[in-house]
Amino acid sequence: MNQTKKIWSAGGVILNYDKVAVCYRKNENLYCLPKGTPEKNESIEQTAIREVSEETGLIPKIISNLGEINYEFTRLEKKNRYKKNILYKKTVYFFLMSENGGSLNDHDNEFDEILWMTLKTAEEKLSYKDEFSIVEKAFYTKNKN
Repeated sequence: MNQTKKIWSAGGVILNYDKVAVCYRKNENLYCLPKGTPEKNESIEQTAIREVSEETGLIPKIISNLGEINYEFTRLEKKNRYKKNILYKKTVYFFLMSENGGSLNDHDNEFDEILWMTLKTAEEKLSYKDEFSIVEKAFYTKNKN
């Protein structure tokens, strides 16, 4: 490993009363929050809004910052946009968002289904446990306002 590259993505947590929007991909049995990488010259907030909109079909509006998740990974072989033998240091920024229209039926084809889950179900189902800490923070933030 002789090269390190910093990368980032952004996403959001949309709460509907006592439920959170979660993306599901069947072939990987993946449950995760909507998020993605920036397009040219996009800010963190613009990326989060666009990605959440594309992946859920909902029209999101940022309420507040929920913080970030940091992790590292490498690829043993070239896989999609990530090159092998590079240590990627990734930051994912998350925002608490409100739903301002749209429909789950209009989500893109990156995921098979968008599901509304209770906090308890999200804790059991989310594939990335650090994402659950973001969901908990979203519920806490929304309930104290």
